This record gives sequence, C-alpha cells and structure tokens, in this order.
Amino acid sequence: FLHKERIKLHLDGNLSIFDYERKNALLFSQGDWSLIRRDLALANIDASVIDALENGPCKELIRAFRVRRELIHYKKVCLHLFEEARVLERELKQVMSFFFWYDSDNVEEGIKTHIRAIVSLMEADLHENVISPLDLDAVRKAMERHKDGDSCELIDRKLMYVLASGAWMYHRGIIRALQDARDFAKAICLSPRHPEGETHGERPFKLKAMPSSMQVEQAVLKAEREDPLEVSRCKRRSHAKDDGIVSKNDDGIPSSNAHGDRVTKGKVAMDRILEKVRNNLSWPQESICILSLSIAARGGFKALAIVEEMSLYSMHLSELPARVENLCQRFKEAQMEATSGLQDSAVSDDDLSAAVLRHKEIHHLKGILNVCEENAKWISVLDKLVFDLMDNSYGNGRLFVAGDDKTSNGSFVPEDFQLGKCLSSSRKILGEILIPTMRQALQQEPWPPASGSRRSRVLAFNEITIKDAIVGKKKLQQCNDCSGFFDSRWIRHQICSICKAVKRDESDGSSCLFVGCKAGPEAYCTHDRRCFICDAPHSCNQCRLSMGNGEIVTAMVETIRPKVLLLDFDRTLCSTKAGSSPLPKSSSKHQSKEGYSHSIDSELKMAVMAQQGHGKSHVITRNSHKVQIETFLEKHGLQDLAQNVHVVPKKVKKGAYILDTFSENAAGGDSFIFVDDDIKELCADPWLRSYPNMHRLLFRRY
Repeated sequence: FLHKERIKLHLDGNLSIFDYERKNALLFSQGDWSLIRRDLALANIDASVIDALENGPCKELIRAFRVRRELIHYKKVCLHLFEEARVLERELKQVMSFFFWYDSDNVEEGIKTHIRAIVSLMEADLHENVISPLDLDAVRKAMERHKDGDSCELIDRKLMYVLASGAWMYHRGIIRALQDARDFAKAICLSPRHPEGETHGERPFKLKAMPSSMQVEQAVLKAEREDPLEVSRCKRRSHAKDDGIVSKNDDGIPSSNAHGDRVTKGKVAMDRILEKVRNNLSWPQESICILSLSIAARGGFKALAIVEEMSLYSMHLSELPARVENLCQRFKEAQMEATSGLQDSAVSDDDLSAAVLRHKEIHHLKGILNVCEENAKWISVLDKLVFDLMDNSYGNGRLFVAGDDKTSNGSFVPEDFQLGKCLSSSRKILGEILIPTMRQALQQEPWPPASGSRRSRVLAFNEITIKDAIVGKKKLQQCNDCSGFFDSRWIRHQICSICKAVKRDESDGSSCLFVGCKAGPEAYCTHDRRCFICDAPHSCNQCRLSMGNGEIVTAMVETIRPKVLLLDFDRTLCSTKAGSSPLPKSSSKHQSKEGYSHSIDSELKMAVMAQQGHGKSHVITRNSHKVQIETFLEKHGLQDLAQNVHVVPKKVKKGAYILDTFSENAAGGDSFIFVDDDIKELCADPWLRSYPNMHRLLFRRY
C-alpha cells in the first residue's frame, strides 16, 4: 500500500511530498485534484480506492479546487474592468474641467444658477432607471445652445458642469467598488499554502480587519456619520481625521480581530476531511499521513482556506447593498427638502456647498451600489459551489476565464454577468452628451483657451497664456498639431485629445493617424478607428485580432475550441530569434549571440496541452532549423507538436502558406487560432483578414 521510493521518482525539482515544509511550500506543483490523485497512485493506492475517496470525503476538496480557480479568474476580470474604468475616468476628468465656468463677476447669480442646475437634473437622479438626462428638456436645450456661444446662457454651462461632475462621482463609486472587489479576491487568493501559515500563521491584514478594511465599508460608514441636511465643506473638514483606513475599537485593535484569527483558515475543513477518510473508508494512519501531505503540498489546504475566507467575505458583502441603497435614499430625500425653497430666495455659499456635496454623494453611492450588488451576487455563487447548493444553471463548465494581460479582450464570463455593464452609463453620458457638447462648443471657441477665458480649470495653454500658467512648463507637453501645452490629462503621443478626435473624424478611417506608423494599413481597425500598434492596447472582436500572452491563448483555446492551433516559434513559443537554433551548440565557437540555451514559454505549452481535446497544434515558423526545433519540442514533452513543424518558404506570406497547407480545414469552415509576435504576419495576407473563423493573436510576453 505504501511505496516511498516510487513516490521519490516523481519529484518537483529535487523534492517529494515527504520534503514538504513551510520554507519550500512555493516550489511544489499545486492547484488541481489530479496532482493528489497522481501522488496516491504512485503510492500504489488502488484506483478504486481513490475513486471512493473522490466520490466521498474529498468531494468538498475537489469543489474547493474549482472555486479557487474561479476566484483567481474572477479577480482578473475585476482588474480588467478596473483598468477600463480608469481610462473612462480620464475622459470624465477632461469634460468636467472643460465645463467648469468661472463666474466671479456675479457670485450670487452663479450660486443660484448652480443650484437651479442641480434641481433641473434631480428628476433624472431620482429615477435613473426610467429617465435619462437626454430625456430632460433642459439638457437638450443646453446642448443645442452650446453650438452657438452667443446664445449659451449661464444655466446651460452650469447644467453641463453638474452633469459632468455627477457622472464623474458615479464613476468614482464604480472604481472604488471594483478595486475593493479585486483587492479582496486577491487577498483571499493569497491564503497560505502551509497549514502553519507563511508569516507566523497570521492572516493578511485586509482579511483580519474585515469588514472595516473594505473601501466600500469605509465610504458607507463615512456617509452614515453625516446628516445630509447639515453637510457642507466646512463641516466635512471637522470629520477628516476620522477617515482612517481601518476603524478601531477602544483598544486600538481592528474591529474584526476578536474572533478566529489564531486558527489558520482551512484547518478545520482539512481535519474534517481526514476524519471522514479514517471513519468512513477505514484508511490506516500511515496512508492518511500520505494523503494529508499530498493535500497540503498540492494546494488543497490553500483551497480550503480560500473557501473559508470567501464565505466570510460573502457574509459581510451580502449586507452592504441594502445599507448603501437606504443611505442613497436618505441623501436624495434630503436634497429634495433642502433645495425646494432655495431657487427663489437668497442663498449662501454654504447652501451651494451642501447641495453640491449631497449631489456628489448621491452619485458616488449609486456607483458603489451597482457594483456591490453584482459583486455580492457572484461571490455568493462561488460560495454556493463549495457546498453544491447551486442549481444546474451554470453546469460544471468554467464561469470565468481571464488573463493577467489587460491589453487583451480575452475575458470570458457567464451570460448574466452584469458587472461590465456598470460602466455603460458613463460611456453613454460621455458619448451622447458631454463629448459632443464639448466639441460643439470648441467650434466656436479657440483651442487651447485664449487669455481671459472662463474655462479656468482646463490645464491647456497657448504661447501667450503659458506665461501665466498655474503649473510649470516642465510638467506640460506640447501638441504637434495645435502647438498648445497640456497636462497629462489631455495629451498622449504628442497629440492632444481634441486634435486627435478631429483627425479621426477627418480621416477616411483606412489608415493610422500617427506619422511614421510601420504597421501598415492592414493593422488598422476600421471599426474603432484604432491602430493595433500605435493605439495599443487595442483588440477587436470584429477584426478577430487580439493582443495578449500565453495565458490568453489558453483562455481562447478553452472558449473557441479550435480545430487548428497555429503557433509561431521564434520569440513566441521559444526564446530564439532571427532563425537561430533552439538547441545548445556543441562548440562555443558557434554559439548564438543570445546565449547558449533557450527556454519554452510555459503558458503556451499549457495552451498546446489544452488544445489536445479539441484538435491539433502546429508550429508555423520561418526558422529553418526544423530538426532542432523538433528535438527541442520533444525534450519539453511536446511529442505530438514536434510532428507538426512547418517551415514557411522565403517570400511566401504565412497566410498563403496556411491556406495552402490547411485547405481542407478552411474549406470545411473549421476554426483556427493563429499566434505570432509580428503584426505583419498576422495581417499582411488578405485571407487571414477575411476568413471568418480565423482568430489571430499578437503575442506579447509580460
């Protein structure tokens, strides 16, 4: 039943599970039940006994492995959404600074008009699911009047600023909740591998201090302490010192530290599983020790700890949406009550300050609420997977697949996943109201703003106004088109966002806007008017062209399930370049410039393994060392791939070679994934661009 020497034959480096301890825990292959099954098989444990283990006491562990994998990819999805939200935030900051109007010549009238603008938009704020700002007459009139600077009134300018600032605060709420979702998922995934923990058995501080360490919880607590009718900037300053990262009790200890932190998470679940094995399957103690070592070394204990931490997070998270919704309603009611009589009476700067802060808090809480509801839903879904409480809505397939690379569009989520749609409101207001209105106004105004302009928060200067700029010239960049000076909010690649938009509109949409682009017109996306190189990161589903690393390729294989996976060799699957041999030279005299030996991309190797269940993998390369490439692949355990190495002849496009070599697959409409690190190889051939089942990926190693 036990054969230690046979286990010793299957090592992680120079280690077996009998060598597992806290200091070397990171050196072991882990993360899947199949590794534990392999260890038990090497211990001469009968397959039927292992099957009984899988269908009995270890069912909980197998589900924990699945939840761990799903949570890892869920946090990556949250990260991608967070990065996308940051890009939108930049545009929102642009329009908000543009629409700010300096009205120092009549401060009292400016205050009254600002409050009128807040009240005019209140109907859309109160019924956002029914009424859009575009449905309001005041907004449509303001947009129309911005076409003619002379007919544009102060109320129109204030409306646009209030709308922009509200959209920005809503977006800040989204960003805050998305970052929170990602940070906590990551903290949970950092649970220690070893039962004794990795740092004296302590849990991560973010988990120890939960829920007070949650950014969303901090925002809610801060808003709950305030009286919406009494809020103003001067009163808020008195609470500034209370906005610490973690709320503490009277002893100065984080509020959640009172229970359960001395016991490493996952220990109870692991002991429960081993006890069931002992009692239900009558395993001897020696065999249970082997199982225990294997579970710990192969990440089983970590998976159980993740499950326990996630259940605790789910419990705290489930209470938040109702609190945020009630709090948001309080601020809405207070805003209606406080502003009802202000439009026709004398108002002070403090009245305006209170109205503005309530308006911002309403939108901030709305953004938090939308993300919190969806995050709570999916954390709950993952939590129920552990205890097999889910219906068959999601089956046994993957829920989330995403890579670390934010430049790729290769994230795959369930059909009813709505977290990505939280950003649609910001996109809609930007695309339908704010950006069109800003560009209409700029048709009547100079850009950058001229001397004496009331757009005082736009950090954009010409040769004259730069002398009186409130920021140093060294912090500004000059636009090559309009010669203006801009802060980083407005400029990228030596062209300001306004000039860039104008050039996009004036272009025929067939080639890159940037001078000196070497990618060629074939690498230009006509759908989004973006160059895959100069406007990187950019990916387009309609072009069927993405950008990413080996992990993205694996995700695409699992989702698309192609019949044919085509991989470039140099600087893609292997570290070789310029057609050099991947094998060590027998003599240093003939050694290649880039080193004596080469490595294989481990993530692309996983993609090749994943492809085995769907079709075949092939190497498509211009490297003439075919025999050496085949030997290199065999040494790395890719015997099947070694039999499918194709060397493309000189002066022949890879696309033409692929069509000729795989003509039967193409005629049958089979799906392909083609991975290469050269954009020209992916785009030069017209068949690659036109064949509807050819999915291309520009490989980038990060």
